[in-house]
Amino acid sequence: MANTEELFAERSAIRADLLAGNRPKRAPVFASFTLEAACGLAGVSLLDAHYDLALAEAAHEKVCELFYSDSFPSGNLRHPPVYQLLGAKNWILSSSGAVQHPEIETMLPEDYDDFIANPYDAIMEKFLPRVCAALDGGAIGRGVAFAKAYQEFVYQTAAGFGIIGRLSQKYGYSAGTITAPMTEAPFDFVADQLRGFKGILMDCRRIPDKVEAAVKAALPFLLKLAIPPQPYPGMQGFIPLHLAPYMNPQQFERLWWPTFEELVVEMDKQNVGATIFAENDWTRYLDYLTRLPKSTVVWAEDGDMKKYTETFGKDHVFGGFFDPTITLTKSKEECIDVVKEMCDICMKSDHFYFTFNKGVMDVNSIDIAKLQAVLEWVADNAYY
Repeated sequence: MANTEELFAERSAIRADLLAGNRPKRAPVFASFTLEAACGLAGVSLLDAHYDLALAEAAHEKVCELFYSDSFPSGNLRHPPVYQLLGAKNWILSSSGAVQHPEIETMLPEDYDDFIANPYDAIMEKFLPRVCAALDGGAIGRGVAFAKAYQEFVYQTAAGFGIIGRLSQKYGYSAGTITAPMTEAPFDFVADQLRGFKGILMDCRRIPDKVEAAVKAALPFLLKLAIPPQPYPGMQGFIPLHLAPYMNPQQFERLWWPTFEELVVEMDKQNVGATIFAENDWTRYLDYLTRLPKSTVVWAEDGDMKKYTETFGKDHVFGGFFDPTITLTKSKEECIDVVKEMCDICMKSDHFYFTFNKGVMDVNSIDIAKLQAVLEWVADNAYY
């Protein structure tokens, strides 16, 4: 069996070929599990793992031990200690340790003009105090609370990268398709964090001009969020996409797409590609996605695999589609048959990588042995 240095070299070469537009030796396998699933696999309390990073590392390592992947297969995007220091209402820690994002309305309809005129001031002076109890006070108290939360965020982020680095070195992982910061599509930011799902869709009908101006105002700081201090060629940032599949084509074309395209194009100019999670089914908007720079990678939840292969997959990297929960209802052979069919379709493009349709969140939603067999089959057989 290859040692970790050999594994790292082989996996890194496959990844480099994939992202450079060259035909890799085989389809890379990028498994995806959340901290919730990792803790379930390791028998670790999710609630405790948020505060004891040694427990979190043990949970992540359990995923590494159990499942084949060419890149680090487990991750966590949410840090409850930060939200608790802020008294945040937009990210809530449940008694089980799960972090939930409730429907919120941080920006009222009458606040549009202030946000459009100066989005940063509106967020800092008006919206954050509404959604974070610790920031709803005097300037000194607000500054102290913000400093404490930021310090915790830096600590949690650095510790998370430390876990990834140690386990990647131990198991010989290459980098994956996300190696730079996360940002949001401007429309999705205004919807998710400011107006709420119900509010934004109502605004699209009643005051589309204000919505259009607001998403344009949000673009500069979302771009700033996407670019690390020292970007280098080949970096891939992460953009989870939310609202577009629920919008009609006219709203999408006018209000959602233009600022998103501008964001991704500008990221590419600054050496940061976009790895976008296409939530739900983006098949009807694939023609738009093909306009994006070739550095764009799509992680698809659902959709017409043949159309992805023949359109987006001509010049761009794509993966996803495989639902790991089928391991509960199908035999091992049937699960592998599903993957064979997927590879037969998608590997007609040289730009396909294998991953799940979304990260596994609940260990009880999969059959471990069958999912192991699926991942190992792809690694052993998905050769170009």
